[in-house]
Amino acid sequence: MNKNAHQSFHYDVRMPVRIAVGFTLLEMLVVPGLMALLVLLGLNVMRSTASASTKSEAAAQRNEQLRGVQNFVRRQLSGALPIAYEFSSSTGEATFFSGERNKLQLVADMPGYLSYGGAYLQTFELKRSGENYQLEFQFQQLTAEGLLDPERKPEILIDGIKSGEFSYRTIDQNAEPENWKNAWEYPTQIPLQIRLQLVFADTKKRWPTLV
Repeated sequence: MNKNAHQSFHYDVRMPVRIAVGFTLLEMLVVPGLMALLVLLGLNVMRSTASASTKSEAAAQRNEQLRGVQNFVRRQLSGALPIAYEFSSSTGEATFFSGERNKLQLVADMPGYLSYGGAYLQTFELKRSGENYQLEFQFQQLTAEGLLDPERKPEILIDGIKSGEFSYRTIDQNAEPENWKNAWEYPTQIPLQIRLQLVFADTKKRWPTLV
């Protein structure tokens, strides 16, 4: 092989082309924005779920409280006893039950967990508390010597009452229910029915009429 031919001979080596792998600047700017958006959506979902759960728990607590008060009031009223707790000084007439629009009094047994048991004069009263009313409950033990002093201050059964009233009725001579009245006129008798209606300042609270 001559010298010139040797010099013109060379290798044509083609190196493999390397392709760059990575994110472009645009992708680097878009990805954090998408991640922030996803995080924000997740937080909103968690916040909405927590808020809904809190509202549900609050509603359940309100309903449970109202049911508890209703059950207690119903039990005590339905247990009214024909026992006199007061006598007129002029006529000697006994009082077994007294009822007004905002207050009623009766004699009934007290639950053992609240007292020593036995017959107690029980007072339910709607009393003004600021702009609204509250339903208070007071009880006094009735003994052979008369009424004892209250064992404790009146218990507030429920508050935040915008308006409310007790009403009463019995049957007429034809054994038909009379109209509801806001004052009980027969102290020696116990009403056939007692009704308690309440409307709360908080519109989320509902009091099913108790009869």
